[in-house]
Amino acid sequence: MKNILFICTEGFDTPGPSNHLISSLIEDMLENNFKVTLIQSRRTQINDDLPDTLKNQEHLSVNIVDRKIIEKSSFVRRYLEESSYAFRCFKIWKQMKDVDAVFVQSCPTVIFSILLLRIFLKKPILYSVQDMWPGSAVNSGVLSNKFIASIFYKIQKLAYKNSNVLTVISEDMKTKVVEQGVPNDKIYPIVNWFDDRSVKEVSWEDNRFVQKYNLSRDKFYVQYAGTMGYVFDYKMVLDVAELLKEYKDIQFQMIGQGSQKDAFVKEKEKRGLENIIFYPLEPQGMVSDVYSTCTICLIPLKKGIIGNSVPSKAGLLMACNRAIVNSVDEESDYYRMFNENEMGISAPNDNPRAVADAILDLYNHKEKRDSIAKNGHDFGKKYYSRSVNTKKFIELFETMVRVEGNK
Repeated sequence: MKNILFICTEGFDTPGPSNHLISSLIEDMLENNFKVTLIQSRRTQINDDLPDTLKNQEHLSVNIVDRKIIEKSSFVRRYLEESSYAFRCFKIWKQMKDVDAVFVQSCPTVIFSILLLRIFLKKPILYSVQDMWPGSAVNSGVLSNKFIASIFYKIQKLAYKNSNVLTVISEDMKTKVVEQGVPNDKIYPIVNWFDDRSVKEVSWEDNRFVQKYNLSRDKFYVQYAGTMGYVFDYKMVLDVAELLKEYKDIQFQMIGQGSQKDAFVKEKEKRGLENIIFYPLEPQGMVSDVYSTCTICLIPLKKGIIGNSVPSKAGLLMACNRAIVNSVDEESDYYRMFNENEMGISAPNDNPRAVADAILDLYNHKEKRDSIAKNGHDFGKKYYSRSVNTKKFIELFETMVRVEGNK
């Protein structure tokens, strides 16, 4: 039985966009005769240390490292703390003797984990790139110092070089990794999936989010649910909401938390936009209810982000049979994918009028909206489902272990 070491950036106790991906991947690996040794952090204790699906699993071992909560604005302190976490994980896994391969999540300090693994464990490493550092920070304006950015780019290339396999979450991201000198045959695009065992459309009558907030069925809900961080273009939402404020039945649902939420709320109040309503983050078990509430979803990303990161909510929305309006880079593969497959509408992220027009198009044409949602649902089942994509990881690990065994 092959044993895969998972070194996770965060723990299940802290809500995050990757939690459902890691939990379903581990569950499917256990079902396919793998052993999994998990090292994860504990910060907020908002959730249990493990989701119910992973509790009491015979071939799952869990190691937890308690960590401090540090504000995202404290970049240096966060970087030092994350570096410390890598070395604290090292103290745990260096005692392990039966590891066959390693899964490592992307984070700004991933180089420490990868180099320590390369030197001391000497087992094949799969580096799962969810968010390209420092590209996303540079393009979102968080990291503006070109000299410091150039150092981080060089460090990231070391992480790529010392990994055996890189998985990326889009063709756009693969292009950016190739541009940094990584061989094409080392990179495997695997999209962020939805769990086709549990995520599905929930009827209005049975929807717990609807019941919780006593929502009116007479509204046209334009929803964003997720992290309101630096890659999230809240100014686009404000501009579009202002353009559509005369439509009293169009309401913008903003659900979640993030570093930009306070500025977002403040600017919304300053502009007097009553068509934007904020809701707190909901637990993972409410995903289907939340996304089934909206009439359409708006995914607004800042310019330059889409190749460095990809919204994981796209697959979830497809599973819930909802049409998507993207505000993203016009030259990206992601932009074209939605328009060419008629499963959503992509508009340039420097043109609020185009985004507003896309929303009005779906507002005025229910048949088109339903058709787009159906196309997205069918596309999602084929390309974005758990059953399709966890299998790709499992096959990669089997190959990695086999190649290592033949050396």
